[in-house]
Amino acid sequence: MARRLETTTESNLWWVGVLLDCVATLAGTGGKQLLRHASVTKKMRYYPMGLVFTAVIDPAFDIAAYSFAAVSIIAPMAGMVVVWNILLAPCTLGEQLTFSRKAGALLICIGTLCVGLFGNHNEVERTVEEYLALFAEPAACAYYAAFVIWSIGCLVVWKLGSPIVSGFCVGAYAGSLAGNMFTTKAVVEMFVCVMTSDTGEDGTAAASGCETNPFYTIWPYLFITISLTICIISLYLLALGLTKFEALYMITVYEGFMIISGSLAGNIVMGEAAGQPTHILLLYGVAILVILWGLGILLRGEAGPDGARARMLHDEEDPKWSSAAEGLAMVGSSSSEKGLRAAIEYDVPETSEGVDTHSREAHDNEISGSAHNVPSSE
Repeated sequence: MARRLETTTESNLWWVGVLLDCVATLAGTGGKQLLRHASVTKKMRYYPMGLVFTAVIDPAFDIAAYSFAAVSIIAPMAGMVVVWNILLAPCTLGEQLTFSRKAGALLICIGTLCVGLFGNHNEVERTVEEYLALFAEPAACAYYAAFVIWSIGCLVVWKLGSPIVSGFCVGAYAGSLAGNMFTTKAVVEMFVCVMTSDTGEDGTAAASGCETNPFYTIWPYLFITISLTICIISLYLLALGLTKFEALYMITVYEGFMIISGSLAGNIVMGEAAGQPTHILLLYGVAILVILWGLGILLRGEAGPDGARARMLHDEEDPKWSSAAEGLAMVGSSSSEKGLRAAIEYDVPETSEGVDTHSREAHDNEISGSAHNVPSSE
């Protein structure tokens, strides 16, 4: 059986993980805005700066955060991507700070703070065998089965639903897939175990929970492969959704479902809810709802009276999903799940009914010459 409560120690550094992920999301947001600025103004010198923020600083701080805090705490931090964009856009892009953006950002910040306060602050050291046993427990298997059913449901709705419903399902499934980063947490913990152990030539280690070097087995590399596969597939689906909807709508849906699945995976698969008092679990659940409430307010405020239809980039008579190439073209290069999300640019021209789109050059001039109503939130 996987060791949990009997080897659990209280971690007083969970707040370090929260701060590290705040820096990660801020770096990713700043890098994304630099990439967008470079695309709009054609000033290529901003591209390297944007890539450094999104492909180096963001993933480095994001990975480091997992070594200090639980998955159920780090996953909801994804909502801070939207907050940083809202706060920075008036200064960097000249965009208006509307009431819905203020209210949404405030609720997300409050919810994120409460998640840190009421999330699991315990730290458990596990061997590879204990992680394998943990991932094979009945509760984890039930989660996998439920996720498979959810995946099939999303596929059916995507095939049979209207363009609006199909687009929502793509963003929702991409976000829910991206939230399953418990394998990343396992690899980070194994790496920390090795770095803090005195490993001999025979692979033995003195540290508790790391009797042998886990990287002498195949399992850490399998976990890394799973994490990278999840990252790539979720990015592809997000890019697919961006070919149909404006980024604000799609990213908000993506982040919301990533928070839901990350919270569930952390508490069920990683067993982070075990041993927590009932009132603490209830407060944690309320904090997650507050974050989702903030995202919902932001989404409704930006969509206007026509709802999701107003966020569509193409006429509904267009082919539903011809290719993700257009969406992928809007994504800057990056090397981590969160960095990939933060590197998204939206420079796709809008279309109007019966009227052809502007040329790319004219569209860019229009963007650079006036403030937008749609924030570049990821």
